[in-house]
Amino acid sequence: MQYNNIIKFLDLPDIIATEIISTEDRYIFIAEAKKNHIVCPQCGNITNKIHDTKWQNIRDIPIRGKLVIIRLLKKRYRCPYCHKRGIPEKYESIDKYARKTKRFDKYIAKETVSKDYSKVARENGLSYTAVNNAVKKVVDPLIKQQISKLSQLKAISIDEFAVLKRHKYGVSITDPINRELIDILPTRKKDDLIDYFNCWEDEQRRQIQSISMDMWRPFKAVADVAFTHAKIVIDKFHLVTLMNRALDEVRKQVQQTVNNHQRRKFFQSRLLLQKRAEELTDEEHEKLIELFELSPALEKAWELKEEFRDLLQLDDVKEATRALKRWYKEVIKSKLMPFYQVKKIIQRWEEKILNYFKTKITNGFAEGINNKIKLIKRIGYGVPNVMNLRRRVFNAMLSY
Repeated sequence: MQYNNIIKFLDLPDIIATEIISTEDRYIFIAEAKKNHIVCPQCGNITNKIHDTKWQNIRDIPIRGKLVIIRLLKKRYRCPYCHKRGIPEKYESIDKYARKTKRFDKYIAKETVSKDYSKVARENGLSYTAVNNAVKKVVDPLIKQQISKLSQLKAISIDEFAVLKRHKYGVSITDPINRELIDILPTRKKDDLIDYFNCWEDEQRRQIQSISMDMWRPFKAVADVAFTHAKIVIDKFHLVTLMNRALDEVRKQVQQTVNNHQRRKFFQSRLLLQKRAEELTDEEHEKLIELFELSPALEKAWELKEEFRDLLQLDDVKEATRALKRWYKEVIKSKLMPFYQVKKIIQRWEEKILNYFKTKITNGFAEGINNKIKLIKRIGYGVPNVMNLRRRVFNAMLSY
């Protein structure tokens, strides 16, 4: 019974434990392979003749907060038929030449999702390099597997993120339909992105029907070159951001014309003004009414922002086109320069904006990835190496 409990405690498919030694900080399993024979790789015969043996310590996942060491008796065999010697055992749960189980590498990779590498290394008695190598071993095959899904893509989203703010930027490529991360790129330069997409097979690029992006011109230039048949779709969340910035600019202009007490009111309401109308509480609604009584211009700016948000909720592209024309007229009548400037931007990108009503794809999932990247950078105290950041993002996103 005790022998069976030791086997269950270790719970590896191809290794059997015969004894367990418990110390203050670790469990040591005395173990060997379950099979006592191998197939000769040279002649194909089965042999159980042992050539030599050696003991080797293998790290495994912790149990009840203690380190786990498997003291494994490794055997090499000889073949009596073809006389080949030194044939090593193969293990399902341990890679060749490895001193760790496969599940230990996965455990370490999962630990790095919520902790920085140095902390994981300290907690598990490993070096920083050992943690980094474990993540590479687990995550790199998953990245290849994910990129192999390119043949199933119908749409992509392109969005940038800051590696080092105002100095270094990367790009996330996502599938907005199935909400999956496709790749993380170390650069947002137009020529580099074109080279990357040109590495995709022609058939893969031809099947992309739509590309969601913000209004950064290099992204459009990349799409025009690499995806000639795809519709460019301007992400609606970036449009809402444009409206909020224009509204905030009007608030700042009004704020400069009032007394100190009123100025404080306007400043304290900057986030309230950007809330959706349907999310306002009665108390918040009353606060806005007070502001609008002080400034009809701010009231009009808020209405323009809300009207544009309502426009984005429409289902029909023709109805949206008509609503957009009406919105243009309201902007002209308002004589609010920040919204007039936004109007010019929207007119310049109008066709791509209206493509949203045909495809209904956005950069929403990509923005979620970017938020996760910010969290990973915070956990890792900044991750300036984009390839390491790429692994950490995939590690956080993919299941294994």
